[in-house]
Amino acid sequence: MKNNKIKAALLLSLTAFLCSCGQENVNAVTFRTVKTEGISAYIAADHATSATTAELTETEEIITTEAVTSKTKHYETTIPETLIGGTEATTVSAETTAETTTAAPVITAAETSPLETMPKPEVTTIGSGAYNVIDDSGLMISEIDGHYWALMPCWGTYSLCESWAESVNSFKAQLPDVAVYNMVVPTSSEFYVPEGFDNFTSSQWNKIDHIRACLKDVRNVDAYSALAAHTDEEIYSRTDHHWFPLGGYYAAQAFAVEAGVNFPYIEAYKKVTRGGFVGSMYMYTESGLIYNDPEEFDLYIPPNNDSLSTRYYNGYFQNGYEGELITSPDAGAYYCSFLGADNIIAEIETGVKNGRTLVIFKESYGNAVVPFLTSSFEKIYVCDIRYFYLNAVKFCKDVGATDLLFSVCTFTPAGTNGNYLQKILNY
Repeated sequence: MKNNKIKAALLLSLTAFLCSCGQENVNAVTFRTVKTEGISAYIAADHATSATTAELTETEEIITTEAVTSKTKHYETTIPETLIGGTEATTVSAETTAETTTAAPVITAAETSPLETMPKPEVTTIGSGAYNVIDDSGLMISEIDGHYWALMPCWGTYSLCESWAESVNSFKAQLPDVAVYNMVVPTSSEFYVPEGFDNFTSSQWNKIDHIRACLKDVRNVDAYSALAAHTDEEIYSRTDHHWFPLGGYYAAQAFAVEAGVNFPYIEAYKKVTRGGFVGSMYMYTESGLIYNDPEEFDLYIPPNNDSLSTRYYNGYFQNGYEGELITSPDAGAYYCSFLGADNIIAEIETGVKNGRTLVIFKESYGNAVVPFLTSSFEKIYVCDIRYFYLNAVKFCKDVGATDLLFSVCTFTPAGTNGNYLQKILNY
């Protein structure tokens, strides 16, 4: 028992470090033991109080269901016919973006406030099995549609979300001529935690929408709705804490709407499938259920992959060398098949001629989006906020950025990894 407690503490510490998720103050929850197959398991017996609202003051209660009365129209995630279907990029200048996209208007402080929320989108129905446990690592193992999932809770704080929004707003204030976009992607626990475990994790929708409401002159990309409509597809990994490339496709599609750029159908990509994938969640749980239920990893190679020119640099934008965007075209490296590593800056010349240069600041979740944008921008710079050692505003100016995208999962702005954004502002 003592060894199990030590193991659980170490795994939770490792999880917190990798996911940078500062845990909220959680109300006491009563659990009842259920029968398991050699794993300690508990089911919450009292869900009367939501842990997600415990920390809010009276003026901050934007999270309650009574407060969902937004006048803001939900962002359209369907690509206009004029922007999709081809492998040849159309020329779309920043000046004509408003005429060629269904993007929502730029949000200003006068149009919205942190007290306004948007209606939460419906989630595609998925099947759930009878096996749902929380093991010694603090992670959940659930049976969904005949397969086992390992799910990681996501907490964080609203004050950290506000700090993230303030940093994004600072980028826009210092780059007034650059189109700035914010895209926060929910992790799998937002959609796949079964009923009856409401206190296992907090609402990522509430955090994401809180950030949206705090943005000023920044376009918010509603990746949440784009993913919620496809939860019955393989958009998240069952055995890893990352999403799958198909999830990156739907998020990239939502971004393309906001940016007003050409975006090919998924059929235009070469799909490569590699089986036998068991990811990081097995390392955390050491569960035989996860290990013995591997999954397939689908990699999507861009239609213009042969035309791409990719250079990699260190975090100081030095010591460049030629490489491939798809480092493992047979999907043998799984999630590392594209870009290869996080501690580098990637410079991608696509062959597209539309005069638009995109800078992406991200963590590992942002990697999956990049291959789906190579038909949309002339040049793309991909930078990880954790391994970037330059002044980020000056970098954007030096490379001639016309568009700037912040692409991260909820763990980052709601947790301490979001502090990196302020750091790269002040280098």
